[in-house]
Amino acid sequence: MQRIACTLIGGALAVICGLVALLLSDALAPGRISPMLAFYAACLAGVLLILGLALLERRGAPHGMTLEARQPFSG
Repeated sequence: MQRIACTLIGGALAVICGLVALLLSDALAPGRISPMLAFYAACLAGVLLILGLALLERRGAPHGMTLEARQPFSG
């Protein structure tokens, strides 16, 4: 599950970096990319990032339970 989450986060960062590079190169030759395409790519990157972070947050433990609460006491 953690590998999937890291893959989603990495994919989101790759989309964001690619989009920034494309928009910076588009400043030199305007009109190659439509603003709506850039908007949809940014939305996709945001969704991937949120899904990846949500998967990292879950990791199979009940919500709100810390690592110390799951381990038995070894006094």
